[in-house]
Amino acid sequence: MNDASKEEARLLSGVELELVAVTRPSEIERLSVDELKAAARRLREAHDRARGIGTRQAREMCGKAEPRGAKPAKDNSGTVAKAQALRDALDRVEAELSRREAAPIPKALLADS
Repeated sequence: MNDASKEEARLLSGVELELVAVTRPSEIERLSVDELKAAARRLREAHDRARGIGTRQAREMCGKAEPRGAKPAKDNSGTVAKAQALRDALDRVEAELSRREAAPIPKALLADS
């Protein structure tokens, strides 16, 4: 396991970790376009949630917002790193979708139509 994978395993929940794992180069090529779009949607939702929590924690640390938990947040670096890991996975999915859309259609497939 490389350093990035270890860091992601530490930051992400089990479901998020599985979602990020399918965006690795060896796995992403096996997914259909519909599966990639579904993964992008779920990654976007998870990223937005993590980013929102990180923003709230930053406001708590500055004293601009009331704490949501028993204690105010003292550090949001883990949440920010989690959001970045999810963003990186989302970027990989979007790049793969763009690559597939830009790929020329083989003539054999056009002849069948």
